[in-house]
Amino acid sequence: MIKNFITALQFLTALTVKKDHRIEEGNLAKSMVYFPLVGFLIGVILVYADKAFAIIVLPQNIANLLLLVIALLVTRALHIDGLADTLDGLMGGYDHTTRLAIMKDSRIGTGGVLGIVCVLSLKYLCLNNLYDSEKIAALLTAPALARWAQTFMVFGTNYGRDHGMGKAFVGHLRANSFAVVSAIAASLTAFVIVRGDVRSVVLFFSLILGVVLISSLGKQYLLRKLGGITGDAIGAISELNEAMVFLIFVIFSNGS
Repeated sequence: MIKNFITALQFLTALTVKKDHRIEEGNLAKSMVYFPLVGFLIGVILVYADKAFAIIVLPQNIANLLLLVIALLVTRALHIDGLADTLDGLMGGYDHTTRLAIMKDSRIGTGGVLGIVCVLSLKYLCLNNLYDSEKIAALLTAPALARWAQTFMVFGTNYGRDHGMGKAFVGHLRANSFAVVSAIAASLTAFVIVRGDVRSVVLFFSLILGVVLISSLGKQYLLRKLGGITGDAIGAISELNEAMVFLIFVIFSNGS
């Protein structure tokens, strides 16, 4: 149990718990149960960083930009890189083979640059419109739900390449494990958001349904365009869901 959690933590983040911990391919799928929890811990780091910025009276717009930088550093920009590669492939290729070949190229294209700018800009603008408890809740739940979306992407599907890191995940998550990881994601979200009032309950279900919708549509689209799910595709949907969670919080915040 602890071993799988450490695997998830050290795979998804730049944090090192055990230097001699080996991430074995056979344990990667098992570690996915802990993905939302790792996302939640990333959120905790962001919340305390935001509190530190408030103590030194840093202007909110600068603090929010630094929060995005911290998130990128903590995750080694793993998922935003996947978003860029995926968009490059989708915009530049004309069939499964060419799209996957472009995604494998380490160079970034116009589609990737636009994707990074748009997603980070949306997150930044959303954070600028969130305050106090709403901002804390968004910072905690967005990374957790985005990592749940990653498990949604790999469940019951096929890998798009013959080889690659994503092959250890895609199609290897069992139904009972997916049920457990879904319960963990929902529980963490409910713990942060639900306060017994109607608004918080509606917000909770909006977030859950939003992630399911984005992930389902994205999964079907990527399967059609790529012939399977890849690690880059998982990262792309994760980033889109994180931005979507921030946006939903802004919508509910402005409507209250």
